[in-house]
This record gives sequence, C-alpha cells and structure tokens, in this order.
Amino acid sequence: MILPYLQNAGGAAKKYVVSFRGLNYGEDWQDGELETCTNLSAEKYPCISQRAARVKEADYISPTTLHAKEGLLVIDGTRVLYDGENVGTVTEGRKQTATIGNYIVIFPDKKYYNVAAGTFGNMEAAYTAAGLVFTASTITTTGEDFPFKEGDAVTITGCSIAENNKTPIVRGVNGKTLTFYDNTFTEGTESGSVTIKRSVPDLEFICESNYRLWGTHGNTIYSSKYSDPMNFSVFDGLSSDSYYIDVGSDGAFTGCIPYSSHICFFKENTLHKLYGSKPSNFQIVTSNVYGVQAGCERSMCIVNEQLLYKGVDGVYSYSGGVPELISGKLGTVRFSEAAAACDGTRYYISMKRGTEWSLFVYDVLKNIWLREDDTHAVDMAFYNGYLYYLDAAGKLYKIDREADRDGIEWSAAFCPFHETINERKGYSKFHLRVELEAGAWLSADIRTDQDTQWREVYTTHNQRAKTMSIPIVPTRCDSVRIRLRGKGECMVKTFIREFTTGSDV
Repeated sequence: MILPYLQNAGGAAKKYVVSFRGLNYGEDWQDGELETCTNLSAEKYPCISQRAARVKEADYISPTTLHAKEGLLVIDGTRVLYDGENVGTVTEGRKQTATIGNYIVIFPDKKYYNVAAGTFGNMEAAYTAAGLVFTASTITTTGEDFPFKEGDAVTITGCSIAENNKTPIVRGVNGKTLTFYDNTFTEGTESGSVTIKRSVPDLEFICESNYRLWGTHGNTIYSSKYSDPMNFSVFDGLSSDSYYIDVGSDGAFTGCIPYSSHICFFKENTLHKLYGSKPSNFQIVTSNVYGVQAGCERSMCIVNEQLLYKGVDGVYSYSGGVPELISGKLGTVRFSEAAAACDGTRYYISMKRGTEWSLFVYDVLKNIWLREDDTHAVDMAFYNGYLYYLDAAGKLYKIDREADRDGIEWSAAFCPFHETINERKGYSKFHLRVELEAGAWLSADIRTDQDTQWREVYTTHNQRAKTMSIPIVPTRCDSVRIRLRGKGECMVKTFIREFTTGSDV
C-alpha cells in the first residue's frame, strides 16, 4: 500500500521589512517599528534616515519667549529683542504673545511692539491731574497733553461730581482737550486729583482672530474692539464693539487659539468654541472633551488643517469634532510642559517626563512618531520657511534640511523580533541594505533572549559613498533585538531576516 507523504511542519522562512514605521513604546508593535531611536527622520520614508541639521543662530542669557511676525521677537530675561535689536523692557517670567495688524502684544505686561513704526509701549494709558475743567462734552487740562486717541474708552475716577465718574468714549483729541458726546458730563472744575485711564484686562492667554485680540481672565472671555487691541470697553452698539462673556465650566483656562470658523478656548477637560463675526451673533458652544494640559498652551499648532495640542493623556488632533488621541504609539508615558511648532507637515514637540526632556517629531502625513534627542525647547516658531527653537541653555537654533548632516550621531533599536508564532524557531541570518555617505560610520548590535547586554556584531566606516549589504548572524535564540548606531548620513533601505521553525516542544 502506498502511503501519503507527510509534510514537514518546520522549514526555512524569510521576512522582509520594507517600511520603517517609527516609534512604538507599547506592546502591539509591528515589523519595522522602533522601541527607541535618536536623531532619525521620516523624511525618506519608508527608509530610515537622519534628522535635519540644526544651525545655531544666536546666544541669549535666559530666554523665555519666541515669536515670529516679519522678524523674530525674543524675550531674554527682561529684554525684548526684535531681529536682534533691543526694542523694549518687560518683567521677568513666562509671556504670552500674539500678532494683530502691525502690533505684537505681550502679556501679562500689557506691552506692544509696532513692527511698522518700530515703537515699543504700554497698551494701557493713564492721565492724573488736578484742575481739570469739565463741560457737557469736553475735559480740558492745563498740564501735559492727553495720551489718548479718538475711539478710546476711558474710565474716569476721583471726581467730586459723582456723575462724572464713568467710562465714556473719546470722540476727539486736541492736545489738552478731550471731546465726548453732548451731555456726557456735569459742568464743573475739579480742584482735586482726577484719573483718566484706558484699561486692558489682565489676560492670562491670548490669541488673534478676525482682527480682534481675544483672551481669558478667570472664567471670562474677552475681545478687544475690532482692529484696536488697546480697547476692551467700547460698547457703542456697533459691530466693531468690544465683547466679553462669562462661562460656567469648572477649572481654569489653559489656552486659546483660532481654528477654522471658530475660536477654541480650552480647559483641561472642556472646550468652549466661540462662533460668530460680531458681538450681536457671537455664541459659545461647550464640549466636555480632553483639552489642553495646564502649562502646555505652547503645544497648540495647526498642521495640515488639524489642530494638534498636548492634553493630559497625550497629544490630540482636533478637526472640529471630538479630539482624537494620536500619540498612542508613545504608550502610557505621561509628559508635561510641552512646547511645539510645525514646518508644514511635521509637528515638533518638546515635552518633559519627570526630570527628563525629549524632542519628538510627528509626521502628520505618514502617522509616524520619532524621538530626536533630549532637547528642552522653551519656545518654538516657524519663520521664513524654517522652524526655530529656543533651548533652555539660551541658544536659538534653526532647523535646516539643506545644511550638512555629517556630525549627527543617530541610533535605531528595533522592537523585538519573535514572529508571533508558537513553534520553536532559530534565526540564521539578518541582511541590512544601507547607503552610507562619505565619512559616515555604522555599527550593528544584537541582543537575543539569552543575552543581558548588547553585543556589537558589525561595524564599518566609509571613505567614499557606497551602498552595501550587511550580514548579521545571531546565536541560537527564540527572539532577537537589533540596534543600529552611526554618525553621518546613512539610509537603511531594506531589512531581511531568515529563520527556521520547528515543533511546539
């Protein structure tokens, strides 16, 4: 009797890694994902390549803020510098900045810098004097000229005639005379000291939208007068009026930013969306969703029509509906104090874990996370086609993809290879195909389930550019880790592994 041949359950197998997928700190990794990496980029995906070069632009002493308009504004301690020139002075500490028209405004100091006129000054204005003469529609002084302009809402205090203590709107300024609407005041002369002041709220977070300066203080949202960031108390019944509204949600505001057709006002667990174009049709819509983490307002950035920001549980993407967590590949690691910016398709974010800092890059189009290094960026900005960042050591860097990358050290440690099969297996060989530029070097390390430390198995140094195939032969093992290290420009194109399978025993 002829019996059928039994098929051998074991045999040789070969697998190709053709796409390198970036970081994965979790347990559900795929072929080509990395458990750790340094100074890599997804620029040449699906290959592994090195990050762009960083060019040092300037040194500072204790910088806290970076802002881009027609030039770069840096706040270094108490100095305000624009394009490298000292233009003003503020108090020390963390600042909020926004651009509206020609003005860059700085809070909580309530200062401004006019980039067109090159002037630096106070957003608020006050005038105190005795002997002011009130008529039904004017205030006249014998002292210095009034520091106000037409359209300012000014608060008058200290009048002995009580009904003159009010907040009217200036309709004209002529040196020592302010003109108001008829029948605004009761006539008289004030022998005592009277104060006239244009006030700005103590805003904690600010942004610009539709030519208005928006901000928050406590549980109140404020808007300046249209095209005038100095006035928050103009209520003429016009579409250009100032605006404010109180909200009833718990917790403090953590940031604000305009997005699409509305403005997002975040708390850690709440999003207030403000719609409308003028005070008569402004409306608030509130959602209980994951918002911006406290101290991470600088992580908010719009990339490819998505609003990305750092929440308590990770980095989220907001497209107008419910925010979606996009940092699942970073596992359950908790970060804080994030600052971020984008260069068009890549989202750079510097975050703190415990006492350690990391600079991560998320490629929005490829959905890939990579860690560059331990950079602590205090602030970032995108200007003139380049991404800039200030680090905690006081240096200003520009990320330049055209600059030389020869001196960049990099590493890539792959997630463990175990083939997700129950049968016993043995790895026979790994093949790496890499492209090394002149002067670059590369080392390959291996660590099996039998090893406690990494073991170098291959190293090379190129005097000239070439493409090579690197063989790696491990000892007998059931699972294996591969780590690549190098310096200079190198591109890993393919990764092939060969293994044999046996029985379950």
